[in-house]
Amino acid sequence: MMIDTHVHTCLSDGLETPETVVSLAAESGIRLLSITDHDRVKAYPSVISLGEARGVKVIPGVEMTTMDEPGFTCMHIVGLGIDICPEAVSVLDRVVKAQDAANMGFLDNVNDFLARRYPGWEPVTSIYPSVFMNALQNAKSMGLQVSEKEMLDVILNKDLWTPVELELTVDEAVGYIKKWGGVPVLAHPFDFSNDAGLVLKRFLAAGGEAVEVCKYRYKVRSDALSGLSHDELMKRERDMNLWTISQARKHGLKLTMASDHHDESRTMGMDPAEYGIDVQWLYQL
Repeated sequence: MMIDTHVHTCLSDGLETPETVVSLAAESGIRLLSITDHDRVKAYPSVISLGEARGVKVIPGVEMTTMDEPGFTCMHIVGLGIDICPEAVSVLDRVVKAQDAANMGFLDNVNDFLARRYPGWEPVTSIYPSVFMNALQNAKSMGLQVSEKEMLDVILNKDLWTPVELELTVDEAVGYIKKWGGVPVLAHPFDFSNDAGLVLKRFLAAGGEAVEVCKYRYKVRSDALSGLSHDELMKRERDMNLWTISQARKHGLKLTMASDHHDESRTMGMDPAEYGIDVQWLYQL
C-alpha cells in the first residue's frame, strides 16, 4: 500500500490543482495522502471529501518554513492532522503576506543578478509558484543551459535576499502545530545540504515528534546529491533513509513517507514495506 504525506499544489509552489493531485494519487494506488502546501491550508476542507470519493484518506496538513539558524539554512516542518482553525488560518496568512512582500524585492535582485550573468536576460515577473521555478523555466525558454543546482545557488545567495518581517523559529512552528492538534514532522532532513544530525538535534529540542523517509532522488539540487549517477543517487537515497529510520527509532520518533511532489516530474507515493516501517499511527489522525 502506498502513502504520501508531503505533496504540494498550485495553491503554493506546486503546478497542479488539489483536484488533480487527489486524482493522480488515487490512480497511483495511494490510499493515504496529505496535501502540505507551504504555509497554506486553502486546499482544506474540500480536498478531504474529494479524497473520500476516490478512496483516498486525506490528512489535513501544512509545511511550515522556519528562519535560518546557526548551522543550517532553514528547517521545513510538516504538520499532520492539524485542525484548520481560525487561528491557524490567521497565523499562516500573516506568514505568507510577509514572505510575499520580501519575495517581491528578492525577485528584483534575482533579475538584476541574472541580467549581469546572462546578457539579454528577460526579467521574471511573478513570485508564483516560486522565484526559483520561474527563473529556471525562464532560462530554459531562453535556451540557457542552467541546471537546478546552479539556479538554486543563485536563489540561496543571501546577498540577494530581502528581510522578512515575520519568520517563525523552529520552536514556534512546532508549538503552533501541536496547539492546532497536529503532529510536527521533520521534512527531508538532508535537504539544502544541511547537516542532518544538527537539524534533527534542533528539531528534537523543540519537541518534534516524527520524521520523513523521503524520495531524495528529487533533491539533486543539493550539494550532497548533485552530480551523482542514477544508481549512485538511489543508493545514497536509501542510505539517507536508513539513517533517518535508525535515528527515529533511537529517539522514539514516528515515521512517515513522502515524495515532496510538486508536478508530474516527481512521482507521488512510497511503500512502507520497502523499508519495513510502521505507519499505522497516520490512520488515527
